[in-house]
Amino acid sequence: MKKIDCEICKKSKIFLDALSCEECHSPKYFNNELTFDICPICGCKDLYKKKDFNQAIGCLIILIGAIFVPWTYGISLLLLSLVDYLLYNRVKDSVECYKCKSEYKGILVPDHIKPFDHHTAELYEYSE
Repeated sequence: MKKIDCEICKKSKIFLDALSCEECHSPKYFNNELTFDICPICGCKDLYKKKDFNQAIGCLIILIGAIFVPWTYGISLLLLSLVDYLLYNRVKDSVECYKCKSEYKGILVPDHIKPFDHHTAELYEYSE
């Protein structure tokens, strides 16, 4: 779980536990009703939703299926693609900021958050 720092006292907190900072008692950066209109960390207005799925595991599953293709006549690739798809659909969405790359996991993703957009990501990549 990614930790974030309180901008006032710089103490690290896990996002789900960061409803208020116990060290400086400032709820400025941590509140119960995050609508994700902007990033709570950097204030960026561009956020996207993505699956909280380890891409390396997905690639490994498909690679194993591809290795066994000669012996299974392609059935292993189809079978493990189905396993990958089922795992992917069971995983919840998370929210990530284009600018600071902060990830917010284990939350209810608002409907206005759109999937990743390559054009928007490029705009932030070139602005740095």
